[in-house]
Amino acid sequence: MKSPCVNDCPMLLATCDSLHRTKVVEDLLVARLMRKSKRVLEAWELASRDWNQTFYEMAAYAMGAPRNSAPFQRLATKATFRMCMRERGRSGGVEALLLGASGLLKGEYFDDYVVGLQEEYEYLANKYELKAMVAGEWNRGSVYPAGSPVVRVVQFATFMAQPDFFFDDVIACCTLDDIVALLSVEVSDYWHKQHPQLGIPKRMGREKAVVMAINFVVPLQFAYGEVMQRDDIKQRAMDLLESLPAEHNRIVSRWTGEGVSCASAFDSQALIELQTYCNEGRCGDCPLAKQIKRA
Repeated sequence: MKSPCVNDCPMLLATCDSLHRTKVVEDLLVARLMRKSKRVLEAWELASRDWNQTFYEMAAYAMGAPRNSAPFQRLATKATFRMCMRERGRSGGVEALLLGASGLLKGEYFDDYVVGLQEEYEYLANKYELKAMVAGEWNRGSVYPAGSPVVRVVQFATFMAQPDFFFDDVIACCTLDDIVALLSVEVSDYWHKQHPQLGIPKRMGREKAVVMAINFVVPLQFAYGEVMQRDDIKQRAMDLLESLPAEHNRIVSRWTGEGVSCASAFDSQALIELQTYCNEGRCGDCPLAKQIKRA
């Protein structure tokens, strides 16, 4: 059978019987998780197979989504996981390390607290031979206040300053509530009250927790399960996606607007992956086209 036209794909998926649709969606999701897992494993190799640093970089990447993922990951390679662990016992140590290394504080705020952070960073920069990023590396245009780079770095620093080790907690997450609990750390009153224009909430919201789950927790779980040959952990990642609300964006809307059902992040991630096959004209590799040929 001839491969379907790209324009026919939404109708074909929408009218596919439930058994075949389930197979297509599962194949698409696994393909997407394998691609995301590859990026995690590339970071793992570059980190000398250190899972802690990999976890840290992937958390940073997701914290910066959607517009500051790349600079956030660069920050995590400069101010490393081990540096954070060494400094988290000192009040404000992690905050000074990450905000200073990000280059976002310089020239932005003027009060005793920030001066103290800058002085602390100068000490840490000398200690670890750090060179700060340039503020221009961050995308600050077309970003909502709650997602500004300073807001996210403050939240990330608060997350990393927790006294307990939490890699195992990330791998063990099964539900959105687990992830919300993991991320439910409070920023200091200074950032929450002294700079209301930044809009830094006391705690990270559920919407950002969903983003972190999809872009950080699930890919990390799947990659870790792949390396450790633990199918139960890989299945946990897929089950977690099924428990999360579906994403709402332009790509997903294109499919749902044609009648394709999308009940969870499991479905929306599969649809986003399907769109990549369409965009690249890879009908011969597409799980939907293959299923149609077999039917």
